[in-house]
Amino acid sequence: MNSAPGILIVRLSALGDILHTLPAFLDLKETFPECRIDWLVSKKCGFLLSAVSGIGRIHIVDTDSLLKPSGGAAAWRQFAATVRNVRRSRYDVSIDFQGLLKTALLGSLSGARIRIGFSGQLVRERPAHWFYQRRLAHSGEQIHVIELNRRLAEVAGARRSNARCIFDIMEQDRAHTDALLKKERLTDFVVINPGGGWPTKRWQPEKYGMLAAKIQHECGLPVVVTTGPGEDPLFQGILKTCGNPAPRHFPVSFLQLVPLLEKARLLIGGDTGPFHLACAVGTPVVGVFGPTSPVRNGPWRGSDEVVVHRLSCSYCYGRTCPTKNECMDVSVDEVFDAVIRRLGNH
Repeated sequence: MNSAPGILIVRLSALGDILHTLPAFLDLKETFPECRIDWLVSKKCGFLLSAVSGIGRIHIVDTDSLLKPSGGAAAWRQFAATVRNVRRSRYDVSIDFQGLLKTALLGSLSGARIRIGFSGQLVRERPAHWFYQRRLAHSGEQIHVIELNRRLAEVAGARRSNARCIFDIMEQDRAHTDALLKKERLTDFVVINPGGGWPTKRWQPEKYGMLAAKIQHECGLPVVVTTGPGEDPLFQGILKTCGNPAPRHFPVSFLQLVPLLEKARLLIGGDTGPFHLACAVGTPVVGVFGPTSPVRNGPWRGSDEVVVHRLSCSYCYGRTCPTKNECMDVSVDEVFDAVIRRLGNH
């Protein structure tokens, strides 16, 4: 049995949201160095936490398979085994940073003596707040999600810290990225990440291509385009308009991005995991935002840049658009001007 007091963080997904929870984790870690701070996370996102220094035990839960016909009894047995393992850890406190009914239920199933979460106005699914014993009240102001998470940690007694997140990247991942950079003879470069979990978050690949051409010709900086699984068509769209020389294409894994971003002058992209990873690593960023608010989801540093095309329907948080996704109709010149400003502040 564990003798040290235990805190369980519940944040299952997604990658960007987990990155936005790390400052709250660091506040808890610095305030309660004697505590075990463990994390309950989804199967698809656990790999990210395995690279974060200081996290105790990582409990992997696969809730997606529970309701799939292919999951069957085996999925429920695995879920029950995960819950048993969590309960054996005997947590004093669970903190639900996600605010879903399922995450609130998982916090309750953990057996933690004190369950903390957001108030009814802040949770994503209102019934979730019924499961919490202590809640963060809604202040009425729109604040960044990192600030919101840090305030939730304060409900547990955390104090603000200046600790930086440290990523423990496996040597083979660093070696892979370093080999790509050495092969292309790159030491000073800009990264473009054209992807996005929602189609509505993606700026047009053809515009990224024109932007890459301007950066390479007018700034003298080579451009590296990073893509994730299934995103190669985005790079092909960039090639249609970028001219020569074409930007380099690095289809690296999420964790292989870390050593790349550590060396990059700048990352340009939308509201997605690699963008928020760059912010966590400390890489300067320029964001192109549309359906999501940069006040809530944008870069944390004041020196970073975000370009938006404001409409009456902006910040709808819609994964689909009933019209033509006009909120992403940002011009190449607008983004290039933001790039020049951010490079000048670097």
